[in-house]
Amino acid sequence: MLIYGVGIMIFSLAFIFMILILIPNKVTKEKLIKIIGEEEIEKIKNALNEEEIKKIIRSLPKKKRTKLKTLLESQDIREVLKALNEHILKKP
Repeated sequence: MLIYGVGIMIFSLAFIFMILILIPNKVTKEKLIKIIGEEEIEKIKNALNEEEIKKIIRSLPKKKRTKLKTLLESQDIREVLKALNEHILKKP
């Protein structure tokens, strides 16, 4: 009986885990602000060009950069710039 109970529990946890993995992750303004931080967002808004924005993003602590990569599901800085333009800077 105990073996059956553990087997059913493992199956149900694996099923729940697969559902959580398959749910798409949506990027929102609030999530970007929470990960990057208010100070950096203000620096990004005041930046004159993309090179300054890239410098700001690259100067973030490793923990924040990792969270940003996880949110955007990409290692590419172009994805970060695209998300910033879309949600923070409101550029098409």
